[in-house]
Amino acid sequence: MRCLKKFIGILNKSQYIINRKKEVNVFNAIYQCKYISNSTFQEYNESEEENKIYSDLCQDYLGTVTRGNRVFIIQPYIKWGVQKKRSTTPELQLAEAVALIDTLPYWSIVGKKIVPLLSLQKKQLVGSGTMETLKKDIRSCPHVTAIFVSANLLKFIQIAELQQIFNLPIYDRYSIIIHIFREHARTSEAKLQVALAEIPYIKKKMIDLANYRIQKRINFDDKTKAFLHARERKLKNALVKLKEHRQLIKRQRCRYGFPNIAIVGYTNAGKTSLIKALTGDVSLQPENKLFATLDTTVHQGFLPNNMKVLYIDTIGFIQDVPETLIEPFRVTLEDAINAEIIIHVFDISHPDVKAQVQHVQKTIQSMVDENKLIINVANKCDLVEKNAIKSVVPEDAFIISTTKLTGLDLLRSKLEEDVINAANIIKKRIRVRTGSVEASWLYKQTTVLSAEPDSNNSQYLIMDILMTTPIFYEFKRVFHL
Repeated sequence: MRCLKKFIGILNKSQYIINRKKEVNVFNAIYQCKYISNSTFQEYNESEEENKIYSDLCQDYLGTVTRGNRVFIIQPYIKWGVQKKRSTTPELQLAEAVALIDTLPYWSIVGKKIVPLLSLQKKQLVGSGTMETLKKDIRSCPHVTAIFVSANLLKFIQIAELQQIFNLPIYDRYSIIIHIFREHARTSEAKLQVALAEIPYIKKKMIDLANYRIQKRINFDDKTKAFLHARERKLKNALVKLKEHRQLIKRQRCRYGFPNIAIVGYTNAGKTSLIKALTGDVSLQPENKLFATLDTTVHQGFLPNNMKVLYIDTIGFIQDVPETLIEPFRVTLEDAINAEIIIHVFDISHPDVKAQVQHVQKTIQSMVDENKLIINVANKCDLVEKNAIKSVVPEDAFIISTTKLTGLDLLRSKLEEDVINAANIIKKRIRVRTGSVEASWLYKQTTVLSAEPDSNNSQYLIMDILMTTPIFYEFKRVFHL
């Protein structure tokens, strides 16, 4: 009898060790997935000397924002012809230009003017009569220190001409948005992408100004050219590694079977606010400013049936910017919108909402499969009269308010309904021992619809599970089933 008890004790101890090993392996895997998903990317470094050289170049060709500026805004628009914008108005374009300047700390607006043009190709941008009017308008404003011409990308000859005429630094939308990106980039991923977006602008401006024979403190000599080429090459190599890094993160997400839902939209449409409302994550602090989010971040949430999903926040879109400005961000953006479901959120209260929606749709069209499920969400309905909503909202859009938490239950139900098909979710009935590591694993990694004691043996549970096919095979692999 004593030997039998000893043998049973050894068996129990062995089973306990096996179970503990299983448990450690499972939770190590879960921790590894979480660690990789939240890890930062650190593949680009430069010496202090390189940093100093590049800072001087940026000072000359991008300008500075640290001390602030008192800005006069010029909003040009094409009066007629094929280049005339018909989805928006000059007044709405000017309002967005104002919002861009207001996003920069210590910058203020002291004057603004809408200027009609026949084209944006003139060397001085406007005719002599309009130029004299602009001079008077700018002189009448107190202490103007910079001029913002709210055009996509000015020719650098135009910038040089205008700087000579007004004797003030000239900014276009590209340079202003770069400065906003610089202010808001927090992680090494975002800083890498911003740094790469700056290079084409600086190189083009230096070449054009050199050809125009405008003398700057730093000339575009062979040494400077080689420095910029080397920096760009390093940044592009780092971007390739960033893409590999994002693919690793994505493989880990897929391995553990969490359906992904990407949130896209125009800048300041309420993407982060929507994720906060859907997840209840109080650590998220949405900001009422343009490009508050530059990093692609992942947040866990639960659908009404208790299914775990991952919401992916993304950089916002904006009109009238060159492709080279957004191109470096496509690595993280394409990774995000490869999710099972895309939510396109837009600000229904914004007066330019139609143009914003069209711009986002056009931008992501080339990145997504034509069969990709896209759910339209009209946010900030609490700021709009009910009668005005129908005129601008697509018929299939969900009308919500993330601040008032209006309409979210219908959106969650829609996500619950669609994610099962979009993510190839399967339903399984599994029998496991009560309180076992297997049961714990299933509770953590799948959606448990029900769990009832086995009528034939109360030491076992019958669990109805929702899971992806990869997570089902992972379960079988981990527990050798």
